[in-house]
Amino acid sequence: MACSTVYSKEFNVLWVKVTKDQIDESIVLSSGSTIIVNDPRVTLMSEINPDGSRYVLQIHDIQEVDASIYRCEVMIGLNNKISADTELLVRRPPFIYDNSTRSLVVVEGHSVQLECFAGGYPTPRILWKRPNNAILSIGISMYSGNILKIPAIQKEDRGTYYCVAENGVGKGTRRRISIDIKFPPVITVLQTRVGQAVLYDTFLECHVEAYPPPAIVWMYNGVQLSNNQNYLISEFATADDKIDMSLKIMKIINHLYGDYICRASNILGTTETTITVYETVLPQCPPVCED
Repeated sequence: MACSTVYSKEFNVLWVKVTKDQIDESIVLSSGSTIIVNDPRVTLMSEINPDGSRYVLQIHDIQEVDASIYRCEVMIGLNNKISADTELLVRRPPFIYDNSTRSLVVVEGHSVQLECFAGGYPTPRILWKRPNNAILSIGISMYSGNILKIPAIQKEDRGTYYCVAENGVGKGTRRRISIDIKFPPVITVLQTRVGQAVLYDTFLECHVEAYPPPAIVWMYNGVQLSNNQNYLISEFATADDKIDMSLKIMKIINHLYGDYICRASNILGTTETTITVYETVLPQCPPVCED
């Protein structure tokens, strides 16, 4: 930063760092050709001539705290001076503040607010995205703003969100935000009626979505089933909130035909679906037809 003066040979010239809104905390950096501040990053080059002088203030290894107003002052008298200001703006890549949202666990149907605040210079722009540019619940693939509001969140809205901060300095930055949705069990079945011939194995399946993970049972004639000589129960979690449940009825006989219930429960509710098993003359294949 250069300050050129004329007719100032008899007057003292100062470089002053002026703290915005705190004038009383201003720091005198140099006086005439002498550096006053004890900072190895700050140097002064001066050219003093009869017809004019030039004072060049140099700050090396610039840092964010150096952003300020730098004032060149010519002290004419005890209460008289003239000055000129130079504002130094320090460009800094964006960074996301810790008070931004990191993760949420909410109940389906509730209102959700995701917050993202970033610093840097110039002021960063905040964008909200989902992986693979998936559509946000508000109907667009990208939203600009510090706060993303979802009025009534649904289980389809669960997963990963990205807060992206960009200001043209560097590559920008982003934060991954995870949303888990609590919702009561939802059961789907491929068949509500399954036929099989006597003495052949029968397979029943139900697919359950729920969070928190539910307790799942098979019921027959009001009795909860367990593994024995007639039944084999299998459970396989395909995701944190998805479970495949199967019931194998081994070599079915007459008194095992009827209505089987797949029941799932968590803290938000209980859901059940009935699958009717009926007798057929010929064995049904697939899933399997073995003697």
